[in-house]
Amino acid sequence: AGGQGTRLRPLTNDTPKPLLKIGDKPIIEYNVDRLKSFGVKNITLTIKYLGQQLVDYFGDGANRNLRISYVEEETPLGTIGSVSLIEDFYNDYILVMNSDLLTNISYEEMFGDLLDKGGDMIVATTPYEVEIPYGVIETDGDRIVRLKEKPTYTYYANAGIYIIRKEHLSLIPKNKYFNATDLMEKLYSNNKKVIHFPILDYWLDIGKLHD
Repeated sequence: AGGQGTRLRPLTNDTPKPLLKIGDKPIIEYNVDRLKSFGVKNITLTIKYLGQQLVDYFGDGANRNLRISYVEEETPLGTIGSVSLIEDFYNDYILVMNSDLLTNISYEEMFGDLLDKGGDMIVATTPYEVEIPYGVIETDGDRIVRLKEKPTYTYYANAGIYIIRKEHLSLIPKNKYFNATDLMEKLYSNNKKVIHFPILDYWLDIGKLHD
């Protein structure tokens, strides 16, 4: 929750992006409440830009029956680098997510998928469809083997939610810029099992004023 939200200015001039309200409560509170509803009890927030406002808003989490702590980045550390600043973990699996998402993902199903498939890391993805406005020719060498008229292709985009086996957090360099995609690459380059979990329901990344 440490980013400046520059694309949302002027809304973020005096308010950190995660505390911007959707309806009657801040974006990040929807996520905290949803995590709590799935039994998550220990939450660490990464803060930097106007971070004290987040500390003032959530405190230690006791009034929500949660244990909320904070790590503050001196310099931006990417999407997962700040995990290296956390000293204590309470469980063998760690869930990391962006604070500015709106989603009704089932964390239980995602975690169950990781366990059932024996994964080392699971990445939530969101389907992204690309419509090609032309007839697409498929070839084998110089031979045309198939023609698809105005096809739609489905790709899977990173949705910013990850569950990782705690033992792999040692791959995150201490206090250095490091993205979740860097961790994914390190794992699958070492023959570890990185799988994805498609979000088939609601997901929105709030990045621009239009969102």
